[in-house]
Amino acid sequence: MMYFLADEYAPDEPGGHYEGTHALLLCRECLGKFYYVTDRDSGAKQKVESGEFDSTVGDRSAAVNTYREIVLYDPDQVYPEYLILYDRLDGGKTVEANDTPFHLQLPVYWVNVHRNPIVDSFSVHYTVREKVKELIQRLASGTCSGSKPVVQDVRRVEDSELWNRYVAFKAGLHQRLRSTGETRCLAPNELDGKPDSGHALTSKLLEDELDAEEAVSTENMDFALNELLLWHGTDADSATAIAESGFLIGGAGNAVKNGRRFGEGAYFAEDFGQSRAYAPASSAGVRYILLCRTVCGHIWYTEKSSDTNAQKAAKKSLKHSVLANPDRKGPREYILFEDAQVYPEYIVQLAA
Repeated sequence: MMYFLADEYAPDEPGGHYEGTHALLLCRECLGKFYYVTDRDSGAKQKVESGEFDSTVGDRSAAVNTYREIVLYDPDQVYPEYLILYDRLDGGKTVEANDTPFHLQLPVYWVNVHRNPIVDSFSVHYTVREKVKELIQRLASGTCSGSKPVVQDVRRVEDSELWNRYVAFKAGLHQRLRSTGETRCLAPNELDGKPDSGHALTSKLLEDELDAEEAVSTENMDFALNELLLWHGTDADSATAIAESGFLIGGAGNAVKNGRRFGEGAYFAEDFGQSRAYAPASSAGVRYILLCRTVCGHIWYTEKSSDTNAQKAAKKSLKHSVLANPDRKGPREYILFEDAQVYPEYIVQLAA
């Protein structure tokens, strides 16, 4: 039995991600021949089950000036077409401009999108559908210098603990920006003097991908924080460790083999070929590349061919990452300083 009502039955999530946010489904419904009542009638369901009617319309608006309710008894009578998320303007509340975009708690294409990652933990690696694999292949090929890669397998990492840590970092960075009166961080193309062509390759390519939302959900990315999709090449064991525990940057038992050319940190590339160079072939002839969500925040930009003090200089200037563009020729590398700045979303296996 399904009751179709409206706002009064749409609670928010006090203390959670959706506090103050309510949800409704806008559905297509086939009522057929409906049983019309203006008062409570516990026998309405039996009238439908007998075949006399197909649904019930309880017209409480006529009886007590509240609302009409529609009751359906067969799930095939309903198609939930739209999910609407909204705030209530009650208690004198007014519409205010918000410089922080609204994001779902989890990417909409995740298997676990219906779960609350704060109270309902999960850690699963899913082999993606062929269509998603093809999208990752196009993204890898479109951002790769040198020979084009051949993607053999892709697994998506859905891990509540790693995701919560990542989202908390984003929320904290937004709060710090607001405290200083800032609305966004300078983007990579504003730092290298190439406003028309200096965008991160992955971000630029995804703009033209009509099916990207099935695998990447760019609408769930916060470009004001320089949230980018970047590649990280590594070996098989490290790829598994990172997918399970995240990037343990600078800590004991490092899951990531940190670089040193531009100081300590986890190194990422927009050029798939650059990351492939850091991915040794396994005994089975397979290389491992991670496709990661990264929050680069305020970026320290350098064009030196090598600068082992870049990370220290960046942190001293309250930057969150380094963008290295050696001799202004590339390939560019992004160096991140904290574990929580990275979410390893996809494990990509390719032929050596």
